[in-house]
Amino acid sequence: MNNSKIIFDNLTEEEDIDRISFLQKQQGELSQIIEAINRVEINEDWQKLKRLVLDGVVITLERQLSNEASRKEVNAPELYRLQGQLVWAKKYADLKKLGEFFKQSLENIKLQLKHE
Repeated sequence: MNNSKIIFDNLTEEEDIDRISFLQKQQGELSQIIEAINRVEINEDWQKLKRLVLDGVVITLERQLSNEASRKEVNAPELYRLQGQLVWAKKYADLKKLGEFFKQSLENIKLQLKHE
């Protein structure tokens, strides 16, 4: 059962207007984020920083995660920490993927506004 549907069905008109204005605000912010990511991605300084710092991070984290997982006595907190860092690095080190994530969020908001 989708409880969010029940909650939205019971919204008053004022709450519905607040929700629409919130979604419109989110839409504007996401648009600005996507534009900024696109500008940063083509910047020569970002390309240099990515090449010198970020390109090796994912590979290093994957290697550390593999080493930790193959030990006889696995340190679970360390394993979880490395997994979290790897997820973060994969998401934020590649601006194209990050931009796609925000574009998908923007599309979801547009769909919600269309159905209001």
